[in-house]
Amino acid sequence: MSVVIPISISLDFYTQAPIQDVFEILSDVPRSVSHFPNVEQLVSLGGEKYRWEMEKMGTQKFYFQVKYTTRYSWNEAEKWVRWYPISEGNGEFSGSWKLQQEDEGTRVFFTNEGQLQLPVPRFAKRIANAFVRTKFQELFDMYIRNLQQTFADIKR
Repeated sequence: MSVVIPISISLDFYTQAPIQDVFEILSDVPRSVSHFPNVEQLVSLGGEKYRWEMEKMGTQKFYFQVKYTTRYSWNEAEKWVRWYPISEGNGEFSGSWKLQQEDEGTRVFFTNEGQLQLPVPRFAKRIANAFVRTKFQELFDMYIRNLQQTFADIKR
């Protein structure tokens, strides 16, 4: 048996880093992903496609590994980065970074929508759903903090 767990995260934040510097970091997929915790490996498949392989999560009795593939695109003039799911693995995610000049810095908008399909008995669905949502929120929060630190270190 498996269950499908939806995951949706949207947030925005301000950084004093110049918009071009922020865009260069976020549009460089391996560089951006290096800020995401618990990534076991990011595999380049060519053509701006990457397979994410996360470290195993869970408990001794129940654990899983998230693997999914996305295709990335970006527009430097409009300052956005987008990703789209490719049906491979146990997850599908799409989302974007959108950047906007604000005062002397950059407003960063982030969205990520998707789902995970996990081999969980139906009776454990509620517990698995709560665990996965909490864990992913923690991972994304840490990802954003790591990026914010990198942006703060940029010299004007």
